[in-house]
Amino acid sequence: MATPPPSQFAALLRRSKFATFDPHIGQVYTAYDGHAARGNFGLKRPLALRRRNAHITVRDIDSREQQTVWHSAEQQNRWIKMWDETGATPTTHKTQSPWLERLGWTGEFEFTMDSDLIEKPKDTESAEADEQVVKKTLATRNLESMSDKEFDWYLEHVRTLRPAFREYLEKHGAPKYRGDSLLVRSLKDSNHDFRDFLAHREYQEYHSPRPRNIEQRPHRYAGLSYARGTHLQNELILKPHIGRVLTEELDKGNHIVATAGITAKMPIGDRGTDTAPVTTFRVTQVTLDSAPATVGAIPEGLEGAKLSVKVRVDSDETRHTKENPYPPGSKEYITHVAAISRPVGMHMHTPKKASFDAPLTKTVAATNLLGALRGM
Repeated sequence: MATPPPSQFAALLRRSKFATFDPHIGQVYTAYDGHAARGNFGLKRPLALRRRNAHITVRDIDSREQQTVWHSAEQQNRWIKMWDETGATPTTHKTQSPWLERLGWTGEFEFTMDSDLIEKPKDTESAEADEQVVKKTLATRNLESMSDKEFDWYLEHVRTLRPAFREYLEKHGAPKYRGDSLLVRSLKDSNHDFRDFLAHREYQEYHSPRPRNIEQRPHRYAGLSYARGTHLQNELILKPHIGRVLTEELDKGNHIVATAGITAKMPIGDRGTDTAPVTTFRVTQVTLDSAPATVGAIPEGLEGAKLSVKVRVDSDETRHTKENPYPPGSKEYITHVAAISRPVGMHMHTPKKASFDAPLTKTVAATNLLGALRGM
């Protein structure tokens, strides 16, 4: 007798949004096609929101009134789309910003790869310097989240690392403390050698041939931009965004501009000849100061993000001031003849063109030449 096929309920439950819902993680939900028309967002019950391209955030699946508590996320969705259209990527960071403190040593705003598959070649001097640097990680054990039993086990594990800790101090410790015992070393000065050692051990465990744990590496831009577009690529492919100059008064040498759903600053010299209050702008510099805490007791949205943006005017009026205002590769770009600028008071001598309509007259040299040829 053939066994009946297993029920599909377990597979559907594992793939549903209801099974992956966590009130401590900020997520945005949406629905497509017929599911959106029925208000089916993959939760426990259909919602009253029944239209396409709808985005929501869910706070609770079942409230005391047996209802799903949700809020609209249209503003966040539209802002992300507008930001993607700018093609901007954070290029600078402040040394004391909250986001840089969370990133730690992984906060370099420079990709170490030429592509996703080929690593960037390193210089010989930089490779030798990397070998001398002690590699550490920020993804260490969280002692505060451990239970008493887990902390006792971890304490016994750390005690077995004493020989490796002594070897680490002999290689990478301060020279004035070398040769001293661990007790004498701990009494002389309060240092963070043990923290560096544990971070180094965790790094070795993460990068072992067969690691058992996954190192936590937050995205350097907090998921704000995943593209690696250059300024030239954005200039040729993406269109500028329309915006408005809010104040004519200068704020530390800058104009205040509203464009692409953000409030940015524009230096005085980047406005050019376009003095209209409403024009088009391009993003030139982005600084990510803080990112929203999407995981926590009360997850944050875009209201927790803080950016410092600088823009410049890129309109038809300022575009015609360039030497070649047409798109590269176009027919107009190739056939464009740039105007030659000459100093004031300088005149170029233009030779007279020969006129072929005038009748030909024999000169003396021509007459002598004909006479010499006849006498040959």
